[in-house]
Formats: sequence, structure tokens, C-alpha cells
Amino acid sequence: MKRIFSLLFILSVCTASVGAEARETAHQELSSLGVQNRAYSLRHEFTGWVGTIPLDAFKKGLTFTGAYTLHFNDVLAWEVGQFTYSYRIETELNEDLENLVQPAAPTPFEVVQYFATSSFVFKPIYMKMAVLNSRVVYGELFLLAGGGYGKMTITKRPVVDYGGGARVYIGKYFSVRLDVRNYMFLNKDDVNNELWVALGASIGFK
Repeated sequence: MKRIFSLLFILSVCTASVGAEARETAHQELSSLGVQNRAYSLRHEFTGWVGTIPLDAFKKGLTFTGAYTLHFNDVLAWEVGQFTYSYRIETELNEDLENLVQPAAPTPFEVVQYFATSSFVFKPIYMKMAVLNSRVVYGELFLLAGGGYGKMTITKRPVVDYGGGARVYIGKYFSVRLDVRNYMFLNKDDVNNELWVALGASIGFK
């Protein structure tokens, strides 16, 4: 009788182990089915942005930007070159100060005029989204960091940039993207931090 119970116990343990392995294999297969290849892959990308440099309380920057990016694969890319020109727009606060009986001009400090950078791009998240249950839209989130050189009102300075953004694909060759980056204009006396927020359109191909 003891032998029979022992055999039944061993058989039940083996059956449970086989069942667990089968469930784990099925789970792995389902997980691999859930992670699909990207619908769109880029090699060469040309992008144009319209954006703003909004931190200055007295003068805002309206920016116009162009860039070329080389994509090594679906995860890593190199924004080979990006050039941004900033058009200065005075705010109402600056006008109010100038219209005072005894004008109190704001303390003068430098304003960004243009800059050029090169950055590496990391694209860790790829998205597949349903819009109103009627259309599937693909997109991605990305991070980047790099550096370059910039011209301010008085001085020319080295620049360090970092930030991120999101892209939504409109089709095989076209996409729209939102970028948010911080630019550090370096000088031996100070560091000027500027936030850049821009909406862009890209054309890309293999």
C-alpha cells in the first residue's frame, strides 16, 4: 500500500511539473505574439519644426528648426545636425515697463539668436494605439542628448542639450513629432538654460 501511495505521489509531482512547464511555454509563446515588429522603420529622416523658447519673461523666441537624422536601427539613431534660428518677440511685460512714466528697463541679459547641435537618440518605447476603435496609429517615445555651438546676443557659447519627445506616424514616409529639450549655453561666467518646445513634421525613408 505504501508503494502505491509513493508511486501516486511521484506521478502527481511529475504531472504538476509538466503542466507548469507547458503553461510557461504557452505564456512565452503568447508574449512573443504580443510583441510585434515595427510597422514603420526609418533610415534617413529630414525634419522641420516650429517652436518656442518661452522662459524669458520679457522676450520670447519663435524658433524655426531643421535637422537630418540617421537611424542605425529601431532603437538607436544619430541626429547628425540640427540648426535653429530664434526670432525675438517682446512680451507685454516689456512694453508695460517701457510705458511707465519713469521707464524701468529690465536688467539686460543675453537672448538666444541661433544654435547648431548634434545629438544621439534612444528610442526605447514603440506604441500601437487605437483611435476611436476605428483606426490603428503607431508611434514612439524617444530620449536624446548631445551638444554643439550657439550665438547669443553678445557671446558665442558651447551648448549641451538633452530632452525627449514623441512621434506619431501618419504613413510609411511621414510622421509628426513633439520635442521638448533643455539647452545649456555655457560660459566661464555663467550657464544660460533655455527650454525649447517644438512641433515638427518629418519625412523618412530607408
